[in-house]
Amino acid sequence: MILPATAKATDGVCMACKQGIRKNLDSTKKYYEEQRKPDPVRDYWKVLVHRVHHTPEGFYGLSPTERTYYAVCLFEGEIYNGGVHQFFYNSSGNFYSEVIAGLQELGAIKSLELLLLAKQVLFSDVDLPAATAERREILPWWPKDKTAPTPAWSVELDSIDGKFYADPDKLGERLRYYALYHKLIPEI
Repeated sequence: MILPATAKATDGVCMACKQGIRKNLDSTKKYYEEQRKPDPVRDYWKVLVHRVHHTPEGFYGLSPTERTYYAVCLFEGEIYNGGVHQFFYNSSGNFYSEVIAGLQELGAIKSLELLLLAKQVLFSDVDLPAATAERREILPWWPKDKTAPTPAWSVELDSIDGKFYADPDKLGERLRYYALYHKLIPEI
């Protein structure tokens, strides 16, 4: 149903159809319907996030297995959301050491190599500060002048991000197997 004024202005077509966005609306609706369905992996992630951010014990209240799973999932999420620069910029970078250990435990050697390379590109030989604010102070940033040439570190980071996106270790599959093996999530 559409408003009579809309129907009059669009010859009886709704605004979503008139603007050509109906397909996007339908796919968005379908996406959110899927998100409401039970999913042990997603549901477990929500529980972990709650425990980390809303309990006094936080991250260190998780078991060692849960900490590994949480740190590597957090890392993977940051990579796919905004790349490795975002991982280091956000508080997720506080878990750098845990991510390294987690990638080793998962046998995700290519991802580990890429993370270490990105750390070298962004921070050189400087010990990575654990505190977000300290990391941000030394993290390189893009020039404010949009006409300035792209910094070399950014070109290197784009290449590293691309290699992460190729998913050489099938990190999501490794995480799922890890969670199933350690009985963090039920078998489906």
